[in-house]
Amino acid sequence: MKLALVAIHLEPSPRALPLGPAMLAAALHAALPGKAQATVLDAYVDEDVQACADRVLAQDPQMVGLSMYVWNRGQCLALAERLKAMRPDLVILAGGAEATADLAGVQAHPAIDLVLPGEGELLLVEVVKALLAGANPADLVAGMTPMPVKDLATVPSPFLDGTLDPGPYGGALWELSRGCPFTCDFCFESRGTAGVRRIPLARAEAELDLFRDRGIREVFVLDPTFNYHRAQAKDVLRLIARKAPDLHWFFEVRSEFLDREMAELFAQVRCTLQIGLQSAHDAVLRQISRTFDPGDFEAKILLLHQAGVAYGFDLIYGLPGDSLAGFMDSVDFAMGMVPNHLDIFRLSVLPGTRLAETAEGLGLAHQAEHPYSVTGSGAFPADDLATAERIAHACDALYNHGKAVTWLDLLLGPLEMRPSEVFLHFADHLEAAQVDLLGAQRAFFQGLFAQRDQSLLGDLASDLIAYFGTTAALMDGEGEAFEVAFHHDPRVLIAQVEGGMTDLEELVFHVAPDPCVARLMLEDGELVVDRIR
Repeated sequence: MKLALVAIHLEPSPRALPLGPAMLAAALHAALPGKAQATVLDAYVDEDVQACADRVLAQDPQMVGLSMYVWNRGQCLALAERLKAMRPDLVILAGGAEATADLAGVQAHPAIDLVLPGEGELLLVEVVKALLAGANPADLVAGMTPMPVKDLATVPSPFLDGTLDPGPYGGALWELSRGCPFTCDFCFESRGTAGVRRIPLARAEAELDLFRDRGIREVFVLDPTFNYHRAQAKDVLRLIARKAPDLHWFFEVRSEFLDREMAELFAQVRCTLQIGLQSAHDAVLRQISRTFDPGDFEAKILLLHQAGVAYGFDLIYGLPGDSLAGFMDSVDFAMGMVPNHLDIFRLSVLPGTRLAETAEGLGLAHQAEHPYSVTGSGAFPADDLATAERIAHACDALYNHGKAVTWLDLLLGPLEMRPSEVFLHFADHLEAAQVDLLGAQRAFFQGLFAQRDQSLLGDLASDLIAYFGTTAALMDGEGEAFEVAFHHDPRVLIAQVEGGMTDLEELVFHVAPDPCVARLMLEDGELVVDRIR
């Protein structure tokens, strides 16, 4: 039997790796050698449905499996409809988080023959065995219950068996465990198998060797809480430090499981940590089965800061019990710890979650279909959600894409503004700005200082933004050299800053105005600044 297993990604990127379908293909090849032949295909949400269907049918499959998530449900169902129209005899399966969470809804679609809920390796093998024995898909619907893999050592690695070559992708998704020990109401992860199961360290080491040998640049660790088991997390970090410290690693961690030794181990590898703060209010988080100790959180983040580890936070607006004012307080709390990035999302009431069951009682109105976004609540009405969305967009532009981590804190003090206020004002500026992002940042902060009759401070702020923003662009490979206009000689200004003078009101007395144009470039990895006129 020939199967085509399709992964529909958001866009081409090192993260757009079809790991789930490849895991299924590897399991089939191991369990049914010579009887089942699975091909893994990549597709994208903006791809023409007909073109995608033609690529799938070019494999001449008897069965097609679709990996369905929140972001690609519509595309999966459209593809299923097109395939059925072209090949009515084709058996079409759906699996993945979205199909599992809304099993009845997906199964009811006329183009879907069978939904495989939960982990798919064992279940797909049983389905293929039944179909090979002459069963019809309709006969199997009633028996489709999850079959979690109890021992992950028994599941073949698609990397090690040759099913999936990560080399052409430039990145890899790395699964080290399954399951989540937490029960956050907004998340579906904890409604799978209770407890956490882990991939054997020996297999992880072999996969790590393969990543290194295939020239992978980035690895995204899929564990929802990588550091839940401290000892095992530290073993993996030591392994990475020994074998592949120069790859860029991405981990999701919880602050409460951090300690000084772990922070120092993270510092030994090139990595970025993502930490789910969600809200800085314990009363809000308790309504979604989480708790929060701000003192402990700050202390644990300080360990990362002291070790020089890059970290970012997640925040959610629209949570039950929260308000616009409370959300803005959370933004300010997060920014007070100077994260490398701050990702802000509107709450989604996902099918199958406890929040979907309790939303009505909590007064949460939300969309019935993807992306299931909250549209209002008693304390967080629609207008306030729209304001929060503008803050989120401005934060992403000014702080994340604008690479403001190195300089924003220097400007907030003399402006006497909260970060959330700055983001809200920048949202207005973005709507009117017709310039590049760096130019928008410079003009925006000059305008804020001018409103306070502090134009000299505004010129300093503009130059700091230009210097650090251009330097970041060079480091990120966005150009070989840039010519930038400054109000002061940037060499003099930065010498003062690097000497410890970071107060704008002091700098204005030590750095005289000296308009010029400077060329910034990298030579042998070192920044060179030449004044050219």
